[in-house]
Amino acid sequence: MITLTVDDNPNVLQSVRDGLLRLDPNGTHRIAASGDEALELVAQFPPDVIFLDVEMPGLNGLEVAQWLNTFRPQTNIVFITGHAEYALSALELYASGFLLKPISEEQLNEALRHLRYSVSTSADEFPKRLKAQCFGQFEVWCGDKPIVFQRKKTKELFAYLIDRNGALCSMGQLISFFWPEAPGDTAHASHLRMLIADLQTTLTDCGFGEALVRSRGMLGINPSLLDCDYFHYLSGSPEGKQSFHGEYMSQYSFGEPTLAKLMRMRD
Repeated sequence: MITLTVDDNPNVLQSVRDGLLRLDPNGTHRIAASGDEALELVAQFPPDVIFLDVEMPGLNGLEVAQWLNTFRPQTNIVFITGHAEYALSALELYASGFLLKPISEEQLNEALRHLRYSVSTSADEFPKRLKAQCFGQFEVWCGDKPIVFQRKKTKELFAYLIDRNGALCSMGQLISFFWPEAPGDTAHASHLRMLIADLQTTLTDCGFGEALVRSRGMLGINPSLLDCDYFHYLSGSPEGKQSFHGEYMSQYSFGEPTLAKLMRMRD
């Protein structure tokens, strides 16, 4: 199941997300601190269920719900609020549920059991996700299974392309990256083509061959096809900010300039 919890109170966000993780550990549970941020995440990662605070600065929960009813009508909306008087408005917007704060895990469980639109909590019934972890050691998963790269440099190539955040690299740039001591060696060009082919095969076997972008001798990745903590952090999402603890691709020295940038952003 894919959920999104929206509330301007960070304590509520953490409490609801923790409860959802216990109830559905195989699901994807995102958070947003405002209505505007919620709509951005909905556009990128459509949720099955949205837990939506009614009163928020800027775009409030009722306005977000009206947008969802128009553009994503199959989204289950569960309002969360400290004010019972909003219950009628929730009914008028065809909400799946209405929870009063403070919200217990039992309330969340009941809300998930009585959704307006059916949702399976079985991970096998949802499309697999390509997930990249950049904070700490760099690792990649396809669904809930780690991807095992046949060559260390293939994994490093993928990490470098992710670090570039979608920017395309020329073959010359990549050869200079891997072999700075002899960038003009034709054997290195052949080796690089082998690494690219290996990466393409690895991603295609997982069902994410389109994540690798090739254009006129240039190579990059499509960030929109990855669930990546680094990308979430750059977007300013609370989820991304909470996942960063001062480490970035720690096994690769090329990540040090990016780590410095992330530290400056945190400050």
